[in-house]
Amino acid sequence: MSLKLISGMMKSSGEEALLVMDAGGTNQMVVIDRQALLEVGAPPHCDESRLQENIDLFSRIACAKYDRGDVERDGRIRIHAADLGA
Repeated sequence: MSLKLISGMMKSSGEEALLVMDAGGTNQMVVIDRQALLEVGAPPHCDESRLQENIDLFSRIACAKYDRGDVERDGRIRIHAADLGA
């Protein structure tokens, strides 16, 4: 695994979650959108508990995207609902 999870948290807006991951001594930010959090479990909800229940899954998705260079122009990795099935 190319990235290692440092921490995960919901943004205060409740619309996104953030993962801070270690990329060989530098921090890599990962943004998880609301729809991905809603679709990862049932019943659908977007909160800290849903993030923590699925943090390993989101970390694996982030690592896969990082490894293939799927990083946004702003340097962040973004996880969308479509990434859940990839």
